[in-house]
Amino acid sequence: MENSVLWIFLTATCVIKGLGGQSVQMEAVQSGYVGSKVDLPCLFINSMPPVKISQVTWQKVINGTKQNVAIANPSLGVSVATPFKDRVNFKNPAVRRRTPSLQDTTLTLASLKLSDEARYICEYTTFPAGNRESMVNLTVYARPLTRMSLSTPTLVARPTNLKTPVATCLSANGKPPGTIRWDTRVRGETTTQEILNPDGTITVRSDFILVPSRSTHLETLTCITSYNDETNAESVTLDIQYEPEVSVEGFDGNWYLDRQNVQLACLADANPPASLFQWRRLNGSIPSSVEIRDNILLFKGPIRYEVGGIYVCDATNSIGTSSAFVEVSITEEPLPQLETGDVISVLGVILAAGLILGVAYTLLLLNRRKQRKTDADVTGSSPSLKMGPHSARTKFADDFQRSGRIFEELPNTADYVSYRLACNKEDYPEPYSPPINPPLSFLPQHHYSSSPSKNSFSHLSHQFTSNNTFSAPSHPPPSKNTFSPPSNPCPVFRYPSLPSLCHPTGAASYTFPKEQYV
Repeated sequence: MENSVLWIFLTATCVIKGLGGQSVQMEAVQSGYVGSKVDLPCLFINSMPPVKISQVTWQKVINGTKQNVAIANPSLGVSVATPFKDRVNFKNPAVRRRTPSLQDTTLTLASLKLSDEARYICEYTTFPAGNRESMVNLTVYARPLTRMSLSTPTLVARPTNLKTPVATCLSANGKPPGTIRWDTRVRGETTTQEILNPDGTITVRSDFILVPSRSTHLETLTCITSYNDETNAESVTLDIQYEPEVSVEGFDGNWYLDRQNVQLACLADANPPASLFQWRRLNGSIPSSVEIRDNILLFKGPIRYEVGGIYVCDATNSIGTSSAFVEVSITEEPLPQLETGDVISVLGVILAAGLILGVAYTLLLLNRRKQRKTDADVTGSSPSLKMGPHSARTKFADDFQRSGRIFEELPNTADYVSYRLACNKEDYPEPYSPPINPPLSFLPQHHYSSSPSKNSFSHLSHQFTSNNTFSAPSHPPPSKNTFSPPSNPCPVFRYPSLPSLCHPTGAASYTFPKEQYV
């Protein structure tokens, strides 16, 4: 008795443990396009020991309400609900056998409709485990239909410059909606709008707007529509109608007496083509020797002065009429004409002259650059001409004196030493440099204790002799910076403005202007 109770307990424990091993496996999301088919997988994972599958039911959930789609029963077979009868079946043939296998009950849904988008439940009824189920969300996409066309059958260029839709691109009944962009060389504007359809799809419309003109005729507009990873392109060619643009050709400016085989042609650029050409002459009627052949004026025989004048051509199409004119003048003698060989010769001479000038100019620039470099090398090799650290802002002593410009740095004092040595090389040997003296002054060497008196000026006047030479004071004050040159009856230095200025023998020394920087 005890052994029987133990066996029943162990059996019940295994059964209960096995009941928790059943499951229904499905993919959470599936999708398809309208008109295509889609598989909704459903697999039953049984336990050990296995439970008995009594029935499999597929249901569609709409707004919380469940609707049967298909049922597979081992005893009753397979049945499909009427709304899905022609589009739904079980993918595994073993489900439809007399002794079916219901482990795999994948459902195939063909000819998808937008209304098929919903949640679908695959439910297994087992014994003694009860019901097991799982769910899949089905999304149905609608691939849009694309179409491109001209907005109006006739596009006319008007002088009002009114903007007009010229082409329309549609991405119709898409879910989700497609996108539209334009590819063209033409400058224009685009407008895009989305329209929600009753079935939940969206239609996208884009219009290309521009001012119809002659320049946009025969231009290409390309509409590129994109949907998910798919791209489609369609193109149209603009057919713009416009009035004629007229020109008169044939007169080369060299119509002379007795010239023959000349004519005038009226050319018209028009869409549609010009259907009527009319000739007239402003300064009278067309001469009888001139024949009109549609858009051609044929001048028969040798031409005379009488055929000269202003000829007007009027060209007309369905859009409008335009005119052009040419003034024909007759000369007595033909104008000299340059032959092709002469033109080539003239061009050759011009090119050769330009080449020679270019080479000469280049050589001149190179020569100037070389001369500047040579001058710079000479300047850099002379110690007395070396520039300070800011050489770009300093000049030589002569430039400093001549130009009158203000320099941030004083010139090299060695230049002024060389200048004095050059002037007085007999008196001052080259190695000797004179000391620094105060600037030259013609005023008394002593400061006034009060305002100058008349005697002071009379004393100053005695310093100049009759021959306008300067005389230094007889007893100058001693100075440590005074330089006394050797006795020499010849003048030591002649100041430019006082050519007869002579330094008297035995007189005290004085400082010249150029020596104040030494």
